[in-house]
Amino acid sequence: MYILKIAYDGRYSFQQQPHKQTVCDILLDTLEEIDFLAKKKIIYSGGRTDSGVSALGNFVIVELKKEPILSYINAKLKDKGIWVLGYREIDEIPKVKYRHYRYILPNINYNVEAIKEGAKKMIGTHSFHNLSKRDRSKEKSPIRTIYDIKISENEFYLTIDIIGESFLWNMVRKIVGALDLVGRGKKPVEWIDKLLDENHREGVPTFPPDGLILVEAKVDVDYIYDNYSIRKFKEYWEEFFKLQVMKLGIAKTVLEFI
Repeated sequence: MYILKIAYDGRYSFQQQPHKQTVCDILLDTLEEIDFLAKKKIIYSGGRTDSGVSALGNFVIVELKKEPILSYINAKLKDKGIWVLGYREIDEIPKVKYRHYRYILPNINYNVEAIKEGAKKMIGTHSFHNLSKRDRSKEKSPIRTIYDIKISENEFYLTIDIIGESFLWNMVRKIVGALDLVGRGKKPVEWIDKLLDENHREGVPTFPPDGLILVEAKVDVDYIYDNYSIRKFKEYWEEFFKLQVMKLGIAKTVLEFI
């Protein structure tokens, strides 16, 4: 078995689907096309993400015929918004120590201290039934453990880092939705306690997937990296960043003149 550390830019959902336009489907098809794949199956993965959600440190475990050549694989994945950043041959599936998600929330003059106080209440083991979307195809406990939530800000956005053992469907995006209401003064900080009460039921907005990235699904694996692939990956995001800065400037110009 091989574990592949993968990144992607959010244009596809993660899990395999009949329409085959997903991160896993495209990756498996590519590995099969260039004759690396032994079995067309994802054995295990670090985290399932929806369309719109990006990733820097997700992983998949697959069976390969031979040691992967990352530069070759990434050349075949070019322009698909998917990258294989590292790999390692393994004998057993590693345990995920934690998952680290980051949400980028536009700064609209929030009460950041209130957001920080609300976030503190979510740290620990709680029932997140109000802060997740129920998957009716599975019977999952809503009890989850959050190790830490860190909030930082700049002129343009808040960075919300959420680190936990595992997450429910839409859990991070609903946590952000709850913190948004607290930060805008629409709900008091104490409202978070009600949301975590297993006997209380209340809907919470689900924030868009575009602001979310899976930073890392942490495992004790010493990945082998390819310097060329890392350099090309960095170049892509540098160009992307410059383009978005230009668009940010255009948007600010339009708003200044209205």
